[in-house]
Amino acid sequence: MALLEELGRFPADGPESREKQLFYKLTEDDSIRMISGRKTPALLSIWASNDVMQFGSIRLLSGGVGPQQTEYDVHKGDAVFYILEGPMTFYLPDRQETYDVAKGDFMFVPEGERYKIINYYGHTVKAQFVVAPAF
Repeated sequence: MALLEELGRFPADGPESREKQLFYKLTEDDSIRMISGRKTPALLSIWASNDVMQFGSIRLLSGGVGPQQTEYDVHKGDAVFYILEGPMTFYLPDRQETYDVAKGDFMFVPEGERYKIINYYGHTVKAQFVVAPAF
């Protein structure tokens, strides 16, 4: 398992990987795994993190009191989420907009837009995401 300190240069430094044309096959066990959020934790797995993009997955469990949800997040780049296990609800507080995104659908969140993801359902939800250029 990779370490959190490797964010921004995992599985290798971006410019070096492009210059040397390096290729990597990664499994779930190879990812950088972390818990995001102190009050409302979500599981993140990062498979690629370099100078031009971040790629990974996010999981929200079900259960407890009320829906499980992420804390508010905002990125220095555009984010795209592909829903693997859903649906997931995206809430954009500055616009007062909510989007229910089904399994197999995508959600685009532009750079600088605050959002949170909510799981109103009785099962774990999961999405893959990419953020570019900055996380």
